[in-house]
Amino acid sequence: MLYAQQNQMQRASTYLQKAIGLRPDYPEALNNLGIIFVQMQDYSKAEEQFKTCIRLVPNFDQSYLNLARLYAMRNEKEKARDVLQELLRLQPQNPGARQFLEMLH
Repeated sequence: MLYAQQNQMQRASTYLQKAIGLRPDYPEALNNLGIIFVQMQDYSKAEEQFKTCIRLVPNFDQSYLNLARLYAMRNEKEKARDVLQELLRLQPQNPGARQFLEMLH
């Protein structure tokens, strides 16, 4: 993420992909790669990346929240709500999901 902070998105993406290659269920790397894709405005890859993280590591809340943010940013509020509801089914007390869901209403 240091490369991302230095606006070197391609380099950040390369290193995150290497980390995922070594550990395919590494939630932080999967999620951070999605964030990099958002910053690169490659929203379809970002969506795919967040969904992959959710599928591989369903208890990692950040990918749900980031996927919901992506949908909200694209004005797909119903999809954002669905993702947040899915997270709340797994983690009923998740404060980020609760707060974001209220903002969407």
